[in-house]
This record gives sequence, structure tokens and C-alpha cells, in this order.
Amino acid sequence: MREPGGGVVSIPELRPGETVEGFFAVMIKDLRPFRDPGKGAYLHLKLRNRTGFIEARVWDRAEELAEVFEEGDPLWVTAEVNNYRGTNQLIVGDLAAVDPAEVTPEHFLPESPRPLEVMEGELWAAIEALPRGPVSRLLVEIFGNPEFYQAYTRAPAAKRVHHAYLSGLLEHSLEVLTVLTGGSPGGDRLDMEILTAGALLHDVGKIEEYEYRVDIDYSPRGRLIGHIALGYRMVDRWIAAFPDFPGDRATHLGHLLLSHHGEHAYGAPVLPQTAEAVALHHADILSGKVGQALAIGDGIEPGAWSDYDRLLGRYMWSPPRPGDAEPEG
Repeated sequence: MREPGGGVVSIPELRPGETVEGFFAVMIKDLRPFRDPGKGAYLHLKLRNRTGFIEARVWDRAEELAEVFEEGDPLWVTAEVNNYRGTNQLIVGDLAAVDPAEVTPEHFLPESPRPLEVMEGELWAAIEALPRGPVSRLLVEIFGNPEFYQAYTRAPAAKRVHHAYLSGLLEHSLEVLTVLTGGSPGGDRLDMEILTAGALLHDVGKIEEYEYRVDIDYSPRGRLIGHIALGYRMVDRWIAAFPDFPGDRATHLGHLLLSHHGEHAYGAPVLPQTAEAVALHHADILSGKVGQALAIGDGIEPGAWSDYDRLLGRYMWSPPRPGDAEPEG
């Protein structure tokens, strides 16, 4: 039954011989000829939903059904699960185009493993803990905007590498803040008021950098301008709406946003030139690198090694957790 929030098949739990139906998004569409030219062509597909990816084949009416959709489109798929060379795939019996109004990104994209309401509570607690003043008022005004708040709390933090899921931006920003407030070197010598604003806003440009409906990809503005410049521009406009916002605080907050990548080679327009900017950069790196390692580890069994990861430049091992069975060998 096609209901908002329904129709999501759990790909990891599929079993050969099952008949399934649900919403899937088309990542790859490839019409291929059969070895016997007299048989025409079949469709090779790669589908996704919020639980993962799966290969699919359309043996019958392939050319007819190929006219129904394009890559990136959402579909309603009816299929049988088949195991081929140790891997499940779907043999599609029928498919139909879906009205975009029937689906949301939650059908196709994974969400943060942390409950959204918990993270929202932490966000507001951090803002409310600030001393009453220009920075506090600025954050209340920004996050009190319903349209912005919805975008911020649902946006991913990346396309692939780390926190690449719905609410990933919120999760990552809170992690950065936790690192900074959990005993950073420098202690009370750091300006935690401006650092709180920097932690929550350093990646705010990712709201405009990414588009996400059935997959996460760069928007035209994201490719051409990038989240650092987009975020700085957003925050600068917000500050301009507060004529009494101190100029030195505006400059420092802008510096945090522009320098948080740490090096010119990594896209920072300026290098970190305050203790707070150095702290923010390294907290950002810590959250991103740990998130990247966790994302790799989530895909392998405890006690096993990952494939070689090109971005990290290494293999990653998934250590057994307490209660796991001992690995063989």
C-alpha cells in the first residue's frame, strides 16, 4: 500500500524467494542486449532506499518499462528476491512511476542513528546556556526561523564521506560543539560563546550546497561556490540585520567559518589565526574522521577488515565488541 512513510523494504533482511513491493530510487539504469540478439534486451538496475542498495534485473518487457523512468526517479517496484553468486538481487516483475508528492527523502536516504528530538534538545540547551547578549540573540533569531530550522535539522553533512545522511549536519555540528566544550586545551581561556556559534554555524552553507531527494548530490550553487562561502554569506546577512552586533564579534565569527578547513589546500580561504579558530578546525576534523571510520566499519562484520579505502589511504578493521562471538581463525 502506497502510504507516506510506508513502502520501505528492508534490503539487508531480504531472503531469496520472497516477493516484495515498495518504493525504490533508480541509481543506475542500463539497457543491455541479451547474448542471443533475438531475445532483445534486459534492464540492469541499481536501486536504493533508506536501508541500502540492491542490484535488480528486468527480464521481460524491458524496453517498454525503460520508457517509464530515468535515473534518479522514484519507482514503485514489485519483484522477487533472487540470490546470484552469493548476493541478493531483485528480479522485477513490474514497476511504475511515482508522483513525487507520494515520497519524501526519508523513503530513500538513511537518517542519523541519533534520535532527532534528542539532538534538537541538545541544540537548544547549548544556545540557552549562553550568556544573554548579541551572540545569544543572533542564534535564537537564526534557529527560531522555521524554514531555516527545518532545513538545518534535516540536511546531510556530506555527500558520501561522513555524516552522509538526513540530520547529519545537526549531528556533526553537535559533535564539534561537544569536543570544544568537553575539555578543550585552553580551558576557560577560550571564548566559548563565539566557539558555540562557530560550532553550530561552521557548516551551515551545506544547507545550500547539497540537494537531496532520492540521493545526496551537489546543487549548482554548491559546486560553483561551495559551503564555506555560502555559509559565510548567510551568516553575514543575518548579522547585518542586527545593527548593534559588535563588529569584532562579527569579524571573529566570520573568521571561524572561513578558516575551519584549516589549510588552503583543503579549501580554507584563510588559515586559522585565533586560538578559537584552531580549536574549531581540529574539532571539525575529529568529528569528520571518526564519522568516516564509523561509516566504513558499519559495512563490515566484527573481526573483519574493510576493503582498501582510497580517501583514508588504508584498510580499516572492525574490532569485535563485547558479546560478539569470537572470530574464526
